[in-house]
Amino acid sequence: MSSFTVLMPTFNRPDLCLLFDKAVDSCLNNSIKPDEIIVVVDGPVSDEFKLKIKNYESRSFINVIWLPKNVGLTKALNEGLKAVKTKYVFRADGDDINRPYRFSTQLEMLESGLKLVGGAIIERDIDGNQLAVKRCPSDHDEITCYGMRRNPFNHMTVAFDYKAVMSVGGYPDVYLLEDWGLWVLLLESGVVAGNSQKILVDATADINMYKRRGGIKMILSEYSMQKFLIKHLKKRPFYAFYDFILKSSILAAPASLRGFIYQKYLRDSE
Repeated sequence: MSSFTVLMPTFNRPDLCLLFDKAVDSCLNNSIKPDEIIVVVDGPVSDEFKLKIKNYESRSFINVIWLPKNVGLTKALNEGLKAVKTKYVFRADGDDINRPYRFSTQLEMLESGLKLVGGAIIERDIDGNQLAVKRCPSDHDEITCYGMRRNPFNHMTVAFDYKAVMSVGGYPDVYLLEDWGLWVLLLESGVVAGNSQKILVDATADINMYKRRGGIKMILSEYSMQKFLIKHLKKRPFYAFYDFILKSSILAAPASLRGFIYQKYLRDSE
C-alpha cells in the first residue's frame, strides 16, 4: 500500500475541542494506519484545547502546525500541504468520525488509477442522532456534470494524489468554497475522479452548520464560485446566473428553513 497523510485543520470552536479526541482516534483506529497526521491549528485556541492537541503532538507520527493567527481554512490547508511527504493526502475534519474501513476503501480507489476520490457521509448532531445522509455522484463524467451546479464531493471524505493537487497550486482562494474550487481545477487539469457510495464519515451537523451556510458572505461566495466555473469549466453564463439566483434565495432564507431544504431535498434518507 502507498503512503498517505491525514490533513486535519482545526481552530478555536467549542465543538471542535469537544470532539477532537474522537476525530483523531478514528484516524488512528482505521484498518490501515496513516504514515502521518498533520494537524493545522488555525490561530490561538483555548487552554483546554491546546492541552488536548499537545497530548497528541508528543507522538512521532503526529505533526502539529501552530499558526500564530487565524488565517482561514484555505490558507491553513495550504500550509498543511507544504508539510506533506507522502504520495496521497486524506482530508479529515476535527469534529468528524472516520469509519474503520475509510482509508482502505479509498486507497484501493486511488491505486486503481483515480487521483481524486470521496465518499458518502451521515450527518449527525452532537449527541449522535442521525440527521441525513449525503451521497455524491460515483463516476467521473457524472462528477464533472454535477460539479457545474453543486459541490461534487463531501470535503471531509476526500483523498487525493498529492502531486496532482500541488500541480494546480493547492486550494484556490474562493472564499468559503475553496474545496469546490480545487475539484474544479483538478477536473480541468484532466484528473480522473470517483466517489464511493459507502458511508465513510460520520459528520457533525446541527442548526449552527446551516447558519454558517447562509447569509451575505455565502451569497458573495456563491457569486465568486459561479465566475470560477465559467472560467475553468466553461459553464455558460446564463446557467451560472440562473444557479446563482436559485442558490441565493436558499442562502438568504432563515437557518431553520434552510436546514429543512437541505435535509428534505438535498440529502438522502439512507
